[in-house]
Amino acid sequence: MDVKVSIINIGNELLLGQTVNTNLSWLGTELAFLGLPATKAVTIQDDPEAIRTALSQEWQQSDVVIMTGGLGPTKDDITKAVIADFFGKEMEFRPEIWEKVQAMFAFRGMATPEINKSQAMVPGGFEAFANARGTAPGLCFKDNGKLFFALPGVPVEMKYLFGEYISDILKKAFSRKPIILKTIHTWNTSESALAEKLSELRIPDEIKLAWLPQTGRVDLRIYGSNEWQINELHDNIQALASEYVWGYDGDTPASVLQHLLLEKELTLAAAESCTGGLVGKLLTDVPGASNYFAGSLVSYSNPLKQSMLGVKGETLEKSGAVSIETALEMAEGIRKEAKVDIGISVTGIAGPEGGSSEKPVGTVCFGIASGKGTYSGKTVFTGDRNGIRTKAAEYLILSTIEYIRREL
Repeated sequence: MDVKVSIINIGNELLLGQTVNTNLSWLGTELAFLGLPATKAVTIQDDPEAIRTALSQEWQQSDVVIMTGGLGPTKDDITKAVIADFFGKEMEFRPEIWEKVQAMFAFRGMATPEINKSQAMVPGGFEAFANARGTAPGLCFKDNGKLFFALPGVPVEMKYLFGEYISDILKKAFSRKPIILKTIHTWNTSESALAEKLSELRIPDEIKLAWLPQTGRVDLRIYGSNEWQINELHDNIQALASEYVWGYDGDTPASVLQHLLLEKELTLAAAESCTGGLVGKLLTDVPGASNYFAGSLVSYSNPLKQSMLGVKGETLEKSGAVSIETALEMAEGIRKEAKVDIGISVTGIAGPEGGSSEKPVGTVCFGIASGKGTYSGKTVFTGDRNGIRTKAAEYLILSTIEYIRREL
């Protein structure tokens, strides 16, 4: 029998677009791993009537309901009271939760605000899960084989409570064959060109292949319950599209570059213009970057390109700041100044102004310099300013991965 699982995400900030709903994507993946893929997901306002309506619909239709958000101590966090009313329960004070909340504040050398006492109030008959990542406990209610869970909306707290408690409860309650997911990351090709490349591929009926365009990249996600068929399809795609593949599953461009640099004992530094430090930010998002990454110099102006990186005035005058020639001199300059094995650079026109017929908005040039030689490239990205900068930063990192694999 199929198990129906509903996810209810509460938060005005989600509907206003101020916060990206990462909780939904994370929960969807984790539930699939358990063989319990979500059958429905709704995002609603932090409003009593909206919560009550969503609860009524999903509790009636589903075997499992997971709700996130609205469990904080402030007046706008009203989820717990609505839950208690919906299930016909009185709120009970749990002293052990209050003691834990006080202990967390004491550990930080702070007095516990009296308002936080509300977090020790739990609907009667509900199990409360201790939250080691925050002060709001998770909640669980069981009734006639159905399961209801309420979790904080803060992603780190929600993930902790799901992994620590809910995952095991679901495994015991519903014995299901887990869904296996594998992802192949590609770049430097369009979705349509890649589809044409893989047009002869045979996909078993039981296996799904999803095309997931990213910012300047394309991910291929294979999923199903037959591991042998998934592995075979994975290998066939790899064989046909190997020239475009840069990573797998949880890899990021920066994490793949890290692996290569550490494996080959290489060091790297970046010189950035149009990306304004984004390359350095992406590289240092990965823990352990200090073992190979010397730093990034944001040389936005021409005088700084000349004084700090040694870019020749004649190069800037003849070819311009956005040129392959300037990019190469920036890469060579940062390699020399930082005393690293590899210097990389990016310079371009992120817009919305500054373009011309010869160099339109989105034109970006790259440079890579090492003891084995240099590599340069020029491309034109589409999108707004942030999109162009993101594509440019990732493209440089992916170009560096390809360069190291090919030359070093």
